[in-house]
Amino acid sequence: MHTFQYLVTAVVVIVLIYALAFLLRRRGTLHEDHALTLARLVTDLCLPAMIFVNLASQTIRLDQVVPALVMLALELFCIALAWAISALLKFGRAQQGAIVFCSAFGSSTFLGYSIITQVFPHSPEALSEAVLISEIGVGYPIFILGPILAAYFGSAVSQAESPWKASLGFFRSPVFFALIAGILWGVLRLPGETSALLAPVFRLGNILAAAVTPLAVLSVALMFTWPDWRTALAPLAIVVLLKLILKPVLAGFLAAGFAFPELWKEVLVLLAAMPPAVLGAVFLRRYGGDAKLASTLLLAASVVSCLTIIGVFWLMG
Repeated sequence: MHTFQYLVTAVVVIVLIYALAFLLRRRGTLHEDHALTLARLVTDLCLPAMIFVNLASQTIRLDQVVPALVMLALELFCIALAWAISALLKFGRAQQGAIVFCSAFGSSTFLGYSIITQVFPHSPEALSEAVLISEIGVGYPIFILGPILAAYFGSAVSQAESPWKASLGFFRSPVFFALIAGILWGVLRLPGETSALLAPVFRLGNILAAAVTPLAVLSVALMFTWPDWRTALAPLAIVVLLKLILKPVLAGFLAAGFAFPELWKEVLVLLAAMPPAVLGAVFLRRYGGDAKLASTLLLAASVVSCLTIIGVFWLMG
């Protein structure tokens, strides 16, 4: 099956899981409060397992980090551009924060890995590259810069040390340790699935990794609330133009300029096209920013991204 067909199938699968979440919420089987529990299962258990078992079977080369640095540069560019546009349009500081977060940081972890595993079901290299791009190009920036930006755009700016303390949280997270352990395991060529002793451990890791897609999408879908279009339409237009269109298009051009392999280009474009990250709303809520607007932009952009991901990938492909 052609990559584009895999992508369309992956988006349809995501939409069906969204629909299933709405049905379960309507029937009372799942509630919005369950979203946090599912999210923690993904970030603390399933996602670290996915990262480790995939990186442990690969030997990472230095040139594989270059696409991650391109993603990092795009994040910083989108922060500056979204900040400038929102200030030029005279949005309030709190609104600017929501626009900046949703325009710059993408859901490369929650939805990105889900898309990549669906589009490249038999390509460990694709997922390994996605992990490097996601964690170095998105994970590090949002955990380091996120609290600092949220404190600036929020009202709780008196907690001078809190943003710096929170920014170090990623380096104590299971995802970070899984990233380091997986890279070292592959570099040192330690035994893996072929080892009789370690085979059950890697098998368990693969089972947990398979749960990332349904649990992540269910978590996001359970948080959905109908947006107030009167206040969200203009900010949403900025987020769609910058995050869902401009960023992945620039990623495609830069990938071509650096002569990346086609697989790396496709992975980079897909991750750049992901809707806004959930953590943006979390950080803004913690530091007194406009978390309500951020949540509205996040969920509305997630719906729009079902079309823009396919459109941008077709354009850049």
